[in-house]
Amino acid sequence: MRLLAARSVRRKLQLLVVVTTLAALVITSVGMVAYDMRNYQRVWVADLQTQADILGQASAPALAFDDPKAAGENLALLKARPSILAAAIYTARGALFASYQRDDAAAAAFPAIPDSDGFSIRRGELVVFKRIVDQNGIAGTVYLRADYPLVSRVLNYLGMLALVMIASMIAALALSARLGAAITRPIVEVGEVARNVIERRDFSLRATRTSEDEIGYLVDAFNEMLGEIGLRAETLESSNRRLEHEVGERREAEQALQISERRNRTLVAAITSVVWTSDGSGRMTEEQPSWQAYTGQETARCLGLGWRNAFEARDRDALEAAWAGAIEAPGLFQLELRLWHAATHSYRYVSLRAVPIVETAGKVNEWIGTVSDIHDQRMAEDALRKLNAELERRVAERTAELEASNKDLEGFSYSVSHDLRAPVRVVAGFAKMLGRQHADQLDAEARQKVEVIQNETLRMGVLIDDLLMFARLGRQAIRAVELDMGAVVRSVYDRLISQHAGNPVEFHLGSLPAAVGDRVLLEQVWTNFLSNALKFSAKRERPVITIDAISDATEYIYFVRDNGAGFDPRYQSKLFGVFQRLHGSSEFPGNGVGLALVHRIVTRHGGRVWADSKVDHGATFYFSLPRDPAPADTQSS
Repeated sequence: MRLLAARSVRRKLQLLVVVTTLAALVITSVGMVAYDMRNYQRVWVADLQTQADILGQASAPALAFDDPKAAGENLALLKARPSILAAAIYTARGALFASYQRDDAAAAAFPAIPDSDGFSIRRGELVVFKRIVDQNGIAGTVYLRADYPLVSRVLNYLGMLALVMIASMIAALALSARLGAAITRPIVEVGEVARNVIERRDFSLRATRTSEDEIGYLVDAFNEMLGEIGLRAETLESSNRRLEHEVGERREAEQALQISERRNRTLVAAITSVVWTSDGSGRMTEEQPSWQAYTGQETARCLGLGWRNAFEARDRDALEAAWAGAIEAPGLFQLELRLWHAATHSYRYVSLRAVPIVETAGKVNEWIGTVSDIHDQRMAEDALRKLNAELERRVAERTAELEASNKDLEGFSYSVSHDLRAPVRVVAGFAKMLGRQHADQLDAEARQKVEVIQNETLRMGVLIDDLLMFARLGRQAIRAVELDMGAVVRSVYDRLISQHAGNPVEFHLGSLPAAVGDRVLLEQVWTNFLSNALKFSAKRERPVITIDAISDATEYIYFVRDNGAGFDPRYQSKLFGVFQRLHGSSEFPGNGVGLALVHRIVTRHGGRVWADSKVDHGATFYFSLPRDPAPADTQSS
């Protein structure tokens, strides 16, 4: 800086031009390089992701039909892109399905499992992962690895920029030398006039303006400054007038502050709460009108620490302990305790609050506090607690009565269903005997009616069995064990599909978390859900059934999805009631008890059951089980 200060204005201007030009070129170069690097990366990544998306769409049929050869042929087309070193296609489960590697590329292992969608740059190579998504969800993943020659591109770019900067610096030096002389000549002339003014003390001298630019304005300003020096006395007088005006404004501000203090004192006197003040140690040092009016203490008795004697004796220890803590660590002080109320001659519950006034050094200078009477509120809260306790006792009694009534109703349902089986068997037996022993005596219409009787008694027997099972659920104890839900579902599905006579079913079983529950009852839940899915999708040319699960912090949620007939969501509330059906028995057989059984079983396990559907768009049935179930003895009542 000293060397720069000793140089002439002309040299300083030349140096300024050169440094400014150099700085601008460097900043521009850095910006251009950064923009090119970012744009190069964005274009290269977008190109590879587009290539991966095209490969994914082209290879989706190969994944669907398990044709690695077709997928390999698609990858082989990458030979037309020499920059791509390797590529691979993975299945939805993460297994390597097909791969490709450039002939002259160094051998490198493919990832064991694919990453999520995205890209990464490693040791001069760009790696891209892209999911293959079809109408059924994620079908697989495309992996691409390509050359990423960013370093060589940056070096070439920097070489070109260096040549441009050298040429620009030479041009800047030449132009600054020519322009410097024209710019500095008027400044030298102003300096000469200033030297003469100082030496001769002649303020009538003026510099001659020779240009219309900023230097010309500088000359005019210099001349005006000389004229202003003669007006110093006038300026000083004007400053004195402004000072007097400011003193007057300060006096008005002090008067306004005094008025504000009087208003605040009036406001304190008007509020209903007791307001009090003390010094930093909690001692009252002056008269406290509202405190004395509430407690009846005289001034001499409340000063110092005497104010504490107005509190109930059993509360003083808590007050002293809390106040000592507030003194040690100043902050908001709040405590509920009993204070003597002179008007009622009794102790009343109050809320004692105080805030410290802290100086800049951290020392408490003063405490300002309030006392709010909360006695009526406390009494009301006590009464409300007693009322709530009484209501809870009554609710418990009513719940016990309802549970007893439910048990009686379940026993009655069990007895009625059990007693109905005998007459139904008699009717079925006689109808069968009539059809066999007297078939030759019956005409076609009579034989048809006998067959109707047999079918209806069979359906009645199934209905009675379902009712018996429904009634038993209220009395049967839950034998909770840890269950492998995947194995349970596979066992139930294999048993049902062996009896299925419809079109081949496309069955998808996801990863199901283990749960705790009664094996027999939960097998019944899966049986009802899967049999419904098979029944209502049987008319589809390609039935599809999917079983999977989702979980959160409190429960496991399992679901069964089919592409069957579905149902109108307006009648969803009727799904899980007894004898509630949303389809005619002639279209889809059933008695309307199965989903009611499911609802009762899942509810007894502490879970939930619900469904989503649209007509002719399939249905999804959900049920949940808690992660931490209640003990078995509490569920078997």
